[in-house]
Amino acid sequence: MKTAFLSIIPHDPVIARDGRPFGIGQGIRMRSLDWPYPSVLAGSLRTMLGKMNGGSFDEKTVKDLKAVQISGPLPLIRGQIYLPAPKDILVKDEENKRQAYSICPVGMRAGEGCDLPEGVLPAMLPESVQEDFKPAKVPAFWSVEIMTRWLTNPKGASFDAPPDPEKIDGVDGFLNLPAKEPRTHVRINPSSGASEERMLFETIGLDLSLKGQKDGIQLAARVESDKELGDLAAKIDPFYTMGGERRLAYWTMEVPQRGWSCPDEVAKVLVGKQRIRMVLTTPAIFSDGWRPGWLNGWPKDKAPGYWPDGLRLKLVSACTDRWKPISGWSLESGSRGPKAIRRLVPAGSVYFFEVLSGDAGDLAKNLWLRSVSDEDQDRRDGFGLTIWGLWDFADEENAKR
Repeated sequence: MKTAFLSIIPHDPVIARDGRPFGIGQGIRMRSLDWPYPSVLAGSLRTMLGKMNGGSFDEKTVKDLKAVQISGPLPLIRGQIYLPAPKDILVKDEENKRQAYSICPVGMRAGEGCDLPEGVLPAMLPESVQEDFKPAKVPAFWSVEIMTRWLTNPKGASFDAPPDPEKIDGVDGFLNLPAKEPRTHVRINPSSGASEERMLFETIGLDLSLKGQKDGIQLAARVESDKELGDLAAKIDPFYTMGGERRLAYWTMEVPQRGWSCPDEVAKVLVGKQRIRMVLTTPAIFSDGWRPGWLNGWPKDKAPGYWPDGLRLKLVSACTDRWKPISGWSLESGSRGPKAIRRLVPAGSVYFFEVLSGDAGDLAKNLWLRSVSDEDQDRRDGFGLTIWGLWDFADEENAKR
């Protein structure tokens, strides 16, 4: 298996449409994602590799291209990747300070119940802080160093609250979502050179330039292949399109960026532990909606090769956001046409597990920033990359219920 690490430097705002229609009768206005999906990266990269390989997209070439494993895109600044903020943190603005609280599983008392699936507990704040307050916003992306401190802190105790997103200029370790830049376009009549009436449309791009700062946001990607395409990926160094509207970006190979390997602090604390937390760093696609289909064990023909032998996890609780749609248009021969809408579990969603068998330490070695989506092609496309940490019950008495 050959591995290449890529840095993608957008020359223009990146077009990454969401799942809403874009056409006459819909306002002819494109809506943008907050951050590109893995499929945006995978589609652009595989097309580039196919052209570098001769440009013949026959059945065998397409099969080989789809077999390339692509991980990303993740924000990259000064050689360090950033990760989406986890959904299991709440921040309260108090007088002259911000206080961070961890959302953890809560056990049921006698007579209590909920409408979650059997055996799954709600995730809540500790009873001591279950007061009515509006959670403050947090920066969208955290550095690996800050995320490591959160993952190794089962209850978030003494964790410094992330700053106000509007005040992070000059604060290391945090990033906001890129600004959205709208552009209005017209259709030009080729004979007259004038714009045609009622032929207006709008696109919205993600501006990664970080205006006012020396370094903009780059996109980090990992490419793995055991075929000749792996050699081509290691030679990538062109200007090429990224996303829609043929917007340009500079693609180049780099040394491994900081963060693709599990930090030693996480690797050490996971060994032998029973309560394990999983955080999605890219949106995931599961066969059971928000729940992974592999909870009852991987089918032999679908288990990823990097899944540790004998490792079985039991779902205790989850902290997820609302599902996101993904669709598109297939150009592949034999399946041309609109793709069915599928539901994504958003990045940053958190799952709380108990280890039934195996060693949680294997998660650090095998599954750090690896995909846990159910289907093999979704894993190759980069959906469902994960990082791992510890958790504990919200209150001590919860563990005894």
